[in-house]
Amino acid sequence: MRISLLIFLFFLPSLLLGQTTPRTLPPPTPTGPVAPDGPLTLQQALQTGLRQSLLVQTGSLEIERQRVLARTGYDLPRTVVDFQVGQISGPLRDQSLNIVQQSALPGVYGAQRRLLEGQILTAEQRARAQRRELTYTIRSTYYELLLNYRRAALLRRQDSLYRRAARAARIRYQTGETNRLEQVSAEARMREVQNQLALILTDQEVQQQQLGVLLNLGRPATIDTTVAPVVVLSPADTAGLTAASNPTLALLEQEIDVSKRQTRVEQLRRLPDVRVGYFNQTINKERGFHVAQAGIAVPLLGGIQKARIQAAQLGEQAAEAQLRYATTQLSGQVAGLRRQLTRAQTSLTYYEQTALPQARLILDTAEKSFRAGDIEYVEYVVNTEPSWQIRTAYLEQIRQYNELALRLQNLAGPDVP
Repeated sequence: MRISLLIFLFFLPSLLLGQTTPRTLPPPTPTGPVAPDGPLTLQQALQTGLRQSLLVQTGSLEIERQRVLARTGYDLPRTVVDFQVGQISGPLRDQSLNIVQQSALPGVYGAQRRLLEGQILTAEQRARAQRRELTYTIRSTYYELLLNYRRAALLRRQDSLYRRAARAARIRYQTGETNRLEQVSAEARMREVQNQLALILTDQEVQQQQLGVLLNLGRPATIDTTVAPVVVLSPADTAGLTAASNPTLALLEQEIDVSKRQTRVEQLRRLPDVRVGYFNQTINKERGFHVAQAGIAVPLLGGIQKARIQAAQLGEQAAEAQLRYATTQLSGQVAGLRRQLTRAQTSLTYYEQTALPQARLILDTAEKSFRAGDIEYVEYVVNTEPSWQIRTAYLEQIRQYNELALRLQNLAGPDVP
């Protein structure tokens, strides 16, 4: 009777005794969110977000996962061990042991390792893109919050003037110097400004909460409101569109490299595997019969691997086409943003040098005339309305300029250290 057993059955007790616990990464240290005390500057907000954002932590874990997987590049097939006992070569009870190991050529394992190392670089570029997107979102939220503080300050000043005007109109109505319409109009105007201010303050609370989530603070974020609300671009922010300045292009270039490494692996897999083995048998219970084995393993259907190679090459072409398309699209975006930014900067200069001084003059003159009794409340409102419109339009122009500047910075600027 012939009995064939696999090695994992024959040596099952010893395998179980020698079993070890798999290595796992240590759990992260349970520390809470950390942020500087007091209002945050933009730089502090960026550093805090990039240090403790959950999105950044996810990217870091993916990089570590790829590094662990890179150690699997030299994964040899399992060793086959066959043991037989019984009437193998005669009527007596004999036994045989056959050990066979199959392996690809060393170049295949080297190519697999390089492919896995390329995937580490891909994960790093993806994490870099995530950091860039987080940076853009933090900056956008920060500057929008700054502008809302400016809007609130403008409305508070407007509310203060309208309160005084409404109080004056009420006194004049009580003394018979004006009619009921002026007093009601003054009250309505004041209430409208107060309503707008309440909406702005609600927006502030929402944006503070959003910024706190982005920074993973566990609470609403407070910012330094004394800084200028206009984005300041450095020469490096507009130097040019390259893989060094744009994570999207860097990621696409890395994907091309990975595709080429994948093609190389598939090409090397067409080579035959090598097999080595050892055979030991007893014949009629006589020992000492040994056989060494060597051979190669070749695929009977070579077209399958050829198709894999063609698919990998098509993957290379697709990655290269995607890079060309992205480069064209992003270059067009950068060129358009630069033109729009120039126009927006010209508009800001107009407001700062011409419109805002005129608005101050209009408001000061109208207020003096109203206090002196030279103009009625209706005239006061009509005359001061352009001043408030100019100031509101200036803040809106800052918002548009900031949006363009931040988008350009996101596309062509350097990474935050």
